Amino acid sequence: MNGKVVSLNIKLPEQVTASGRSFFTGYNKIPQQEPVFLHKTHFEGDGVGDTVHHGGEDQAVCVYPYEYYEKWNAELQLKTPLVIPSFGENITPSGLLEDDVCIGDVFQMGEAVVQITQPRQPCNTLASILCRPDMIKKVVDTGRTGYYLRVLKEGLVTAGDEVVRIEKHSAGISVTESNQIKYGFEKDPAKIQRLIEVNELAENFRQSLIKKS
Repeated sequence: MNGKVVSLNIKLPEQVTASGRSFFTGYNKIPQQEPVFLHKTHFEGDGVGDTVHHGGEDQAVCVYPYEYYEKWNAELQLKTPLVIPSFGENITPSGLLEDDVCIGDVFQMGEAVVQITQPRQPCNTLASILCRPDMIKKVVDTGRTGYYLRVLKEGLVTAGDEVVRIEKHSAGISVTESNQIKYGFEKDPAKIQRLIEVNELAENFRQSLIKKS
């Protein structure tokens, strides 16, 4: 499976005021045209504001598919259309939707090698920045969450790079299936346990499933 880095986006955290509240965030990322070095925990020049719930090796890169922008703009009918990277993502890829990729899949992205660890969990920052209190529910209900990557090999990444799957995980549990389990749409205990037992799953995500099972 091949995809492409449509946009590579970074931003150091800053104080932001949106939807009547002020908070420290790296959400308002800026597309980059030059190569950016991907470290084990972050892109050079990038960061997160809430280090309790975001960041670290299991959430080194936030991914949100390019294909969803057209869908959201058609559905939300905002006065100002959403533009990349309105979902605060580091990588906006084409061709790598949640249905098609699995927890533990490994990809070559530029010089770097990365692995999918968990679905992205939408938070209040997303709703505040987009001025849509209903946005968290909409993201969950549609399954258009995006996902996180850990870095297996550091290296330069550039907008336009191919993203090539070099290893498909043997469990074959898609990000979509993981979302269905996380948010209670899938209640089969055997399927839940199967996801919990995927070694490559982000540990915080695993613990959240254990608590619910």
